[in-house]
Amino acid sequence: MTQVPTPRRRRLTRLALGLSLALNVMILGALGGAMWRHGGPGPRGDGGLPGLRSYASPYVQALPPEARRDLHGKMRSSGTAHHLDRAARRALYDEMLAALRAEPFQADVAAAVLAAQGEAAASVQTVAHNAWLAEVSAMDTVARKAYADKLQERLQAGRARKKDKRESKAER
Repeated sequence: MTQVPTPRRRRLTRLALGLSLALNVMILGALGGAMWRHGGPGPRGDGGLPGLRSYASPYVQALPPEARRDLHGKMRSSGTAHHLDRAARRALYDEMLAALRAEPFQADVAAAVLAAQGEAAASVQTVAHNAWLAEVSAMDTVARKAYADKLQERLQAGRARKKDKRESKAER
């Protein structure tokens, strides 16, 4: 014989499921945020490959907030960057998947996809470099020296964090 759930029991079940879902979303968000902030899994501070965004981040983060906004505005408004939209990036990935699955392997197609992706990344990087250089060139001597001090602080703080992580791993 099956029991028919009462309205109160149904509400409690829905509430429990809602709370469980909210907790799961919070945990996934925290993990995703940590991976984004720290560059994801992989070697750190042990001579491994640098993490995502590791080269340009200190330069941008050391800028004052208004200069960062200006830099991002210049990059967005630049028509010279060969920035691929989401659909174009997806199409390149689809081409790569087709080349990888082709029998025989289509190395020339794979090379062309990599070249197109590399050109797009290099173009965006060039625009970012030029925007940053224009921002720093517009600074007076005092502001530029203050920026250099801030950049040095950020770089030293990063080294100290990496050193602490290496030492804590060695103690284990």
